[in-house]
Amino acid sequence: MSKIIIKKEKEQKILNFYPNVYKDEIKDVIGNVKTGDIVDVITNDMKFLAKGYVTEGTSAFVRILTTKDEKIDRKFIFERIKNAYEKRKHLLDETNSVRAFYSEADFIPGLIIDKFDKYVSIQFRNSGVEVFRQDIIEAVKKYLKPKGIYERSDVENRLIEGVETKTGIIFGEIPERTIMVDNGVKYNIDIVDGQKTGFFLDQRDSRKFIAKYINNQTRFLDVFSSSGGFSMAALKNGAKEVVAMDKDSHALELCYENYKLNEFTADFSTIEGDAFLMLNSLAIRNKKFDIITLDPPSLIKKKTEIYKGRDFFLDLCDKSFKLLENGGILGVITCAYHIGLQDLIEVTRMSASKNNKLLSVLGINYQPEDHPWILHIPETLYLKALWVKVEER
Repeated sequence: MSKIIIKKEKEQKILNFYPNVYKDEIKDVIGNVKTGDIVDVITNDMKFLAKGYVTEGTSAFVRILTTKDEKIDRKFIFERIKNAYEKRKHLLDETNSVRAFYSEADFIPGLIIDKFDKYVSIQFRNSGVEVFRQDIIEAVKKYLKPKGIYERSDVENRLIEGVETKTGIIFGEIPERTIMVDNGVKYNIDIVDGQKTGFFLDQRDSRKFIAKYINNQTRFLDVFSSSGGFSMAALKNGAKEVVAMDKDSHALELCYENYKLNEFTADFSTIEGDAFLMLNSLAIRNKKFDIITLDPPSLIKKKTEIYKGRDFFLDLCDKSFKLLENGGILGVITCAYHIGLQDLIEVTRMSASKNNKLLSVLGINYQPEDHPWILHIPETLYLKALWVKVEER
């Protein structure tokens, strides 16, 4: 087996369970290595540190699978997938759809498995993890027992790496729609063409959080709605009026499908277009809302883009406060790892001050437990939701 000798000052990082060995952290390579090869990561004095797989086309040259000197084989992959799914089974009491496997947080970097009722969406986020492809598929069949498996390896990471994206049915059949039930709400899931792997499962706790503040007088604006996660939760909890806003026409079609699926009767409408322009348009018309959720796409991929992300949220909050009623609630949410909670707090406060709004914090939540946050791996905490209320003075 080939070996990767890492620089002495980087050894502790691996001992502390960090899952990546970057190219500039490597002192030497013993043997010939290529993408998908299993290698030992060792110290300068040839002591074992970890085993991982190689992905040549990314800055993370080795992705760590284990810090034990154990065999990486079919049994290893099966155990990883079985253990991850077992940890999530209790969630099936409140939903029929979960993230069954979450990359580094479940100890196979680059692998995402989402279960939507009886169907599975799977994502190989880099080409290296595909060395385990057949074992992963067989393990999914054994433990998740799906009627169909669909591949959604159409992520930006693969383009950056310089390898082809892949989509298509791997096993069984995939219906045009499958129905997810989550906190009592039904959602039509489009596994083939829906955003991400079909739906944003990571907002389950956010939807649950805001539910208690909704009543039959609530006017609710869902900005960057996608297929209507927050919108349908608002309608389920009795909101008087709900508006879903997104630039993706297919996502808004799914919103209407979900509205009909749940047989809601309250006032519901959609707005298609750029969020900033549409928020301005609503302000010109003097529209007011009691709750607004802001849940934009990731936006920034690099630490150097933090200020770009902060400016984006500053402008977004500014436009939203102009639409928010006194006593209203704003949910400011980011799925960008590089935008921290403190960034959200600061830009929300600055924007509120600009609009002469006094805020109290109702709560903060993160991604749900089927998207585990590993303390030793900062990147596994990516979703932050700040909920604030405009206080009347």
